Amino acid sequence: MASTASFLFDPNLSVICDEAVERAGMNLQEITGTHIISIRRSAGFMLSSWSNRGHRQWTFEEVQEPVTPGQVSFDLPVGTIEVQSAIIRRAGVDTEIYPISREDYLILHDKNLTGRPDRYFVDRRRDTDGTNRVQVFFWLAGENTTDVLIFNVYKQVQDVGNAQNTLDIPFRFQEAFVAELAAKVAMKYNEAKWEALQTLADNEWTLAHDEDRDTAPFVMSANYSRLHGRP
Repeated sequence: MASTASFLFDPNLSVICDEAVERAGMNLQEITGTHIISIRRSAGFMLSSWSNRGHRQWTFEEVQEPVTPGQVSFDLPVGTIEVQSAIIRRAGVDTEIYPISREDYLILHDKNLTGRPDRYFVDRRRDTDGTNRVQVFFWLAGENTTDVLIFNVYKQVQDVGNAQNTLDIPFRFQEAFVAELAAKVAMKYNEAKWEALQTLADNEWTLAHDEDRDTAPFVMSANYSRLHGRP
């Protein structure tokens, strides 16, 4: 028998909630609008928690910012959590630039001194209008219009949305999402099943998170020549 040759399984939020409800031991026929609102709210808080559990490969994005003379800062896209790494591209050559702390940036003697940027500070804050804002301050200030700052940024997962939306997660994390949502549903409506479901959720998260890694080899080397009197 031939296989399907398809990779289309991508359930929407409604299907995921139904699965979570069944695992929590609840009867789908007894689910009300209040239950649905509560479960969707739990799903939203769960994604917020996921943002604090380390980086995941699918949430990285490259951001490029052409530099203008005298420029010292710019805003990263909405949803950015932090910067993982950064370079400056000048005349086709990429050079790493380095993060510094808020205090290190504060004590720079002349923040408008121009030159080739070699360091940056990431300011993560919540503005008075309630907007979460991530702003990059770099130093030295821009000195031409040909330099390009390139940042590898870690972004939050998109909101769960309505029942017909699919989730902003890859196939390999779907089981982890359902398992944890089922535990959260049980915690609210069927506490007798909560402990077992939470254990399963923890295991599924670990499996998915451990697989979602950079597979490039990590190599360390040491130079022992100085121990033998050689430069």
